[in-house]
Amino acid sequence: MSEFVVITDSSSNLTPDLVKQAGIEEVVPFRCFTQEGEMLCYQGDQPFDGHAFYDALRQTGPIKTSMVNISQFIQAFEPLVKAGKDILYIAMSSGISGTCAAGIQAAAELMKKYPGRIIRVVDTLAASFGEGIFALKAAMMRKAKATMQETLEWAESNKRRMCQYFTVDDLNYLHKGGRISALTARIGSIANIKPLLMGDSEGKIVSCGKVIGRKKSLQALADLFDQHAAQSPEEIVAIAHGDCEEDARYLAGLLQRKRDLKDVLIRCYEPGTGSHVGPGAVALFFLSPVPCK
Repeated sequence: MSEFVVITDSSSNLTPDLVKQAGIEEVVPFRCFTQEGEMLCYQGDQPFDGHAFYDALRQTGPIKTSMVNISQFIQAFEPLVKAGKDILYIAMSSGISGTCAAGIQAAAELMKKYPGRIIRVVDTLAASFGEGIFALKAAMMRKAKATMQETLEWAESNKRRMCQYFTVDDLNYLHKGGRISALTARIGSIANIKPLLMGDSEGKIVSCGKVIGRKKSLQALADLFDQHAAQSPEEIVAIAHGDCEEDARYLAGLLQRKRDLKDVLIRCYEPGTGSHVGPGAVALFFLSPVPCK
């Protein structure tokens, strides 16, 4: 049986410390294009300065991002298959990016070039920690001696259990990045109306409600957690934020009052996804016992 490695992309929101702890082989980076030039959305040897990045976004507004293309995947995958390793790639949702499709095409080319090697791609239908939690889980299963097929089957059978709820301060970031429609974006034009959004069963971003006021929007996220989250304290619960750590910690406190949680991962939104949700976004990710709707 060949050794397999777990790879993900930078949309997974995994920081170098989490990648190292989990034993994830590689994070393939998206790219952003700021006023200062091209920027890799993940650099394992350099910490991400979230405050500086979101301060710049506040000044300039939405910026362009670039998905991972086929040649970049081949560059990342080929040294591993050449060394005799199989690959399980945990991918960003195909509903909001072509990256997953590019990974699948790269995998097909390399498996043809290296007969006997296996590369499998999981379309998580998720982004940020919704994707990252599956990468962490896959790495845990690998460490526990699960086969790649077993790990793949677990991810495929559980990916619709991932709940992804979030609120943003400005829907124009999502609209200009092509993530939501103009009609959905208009919800945010009314003063102090805070939209609630979610990743749906097709991996797309849709509106699921609105409330008045920031604190109420965070309370609404906590209420959704209480309604849908699995009971096990061992499940990974994560919060991503757009340079608003105080609000993220406030939400974590609300969650911990509702459940006996072992831990809540809190990290700044990585720049690729963060450039689309914008400063002030707060997102909550957790697994439900049943498919999340």
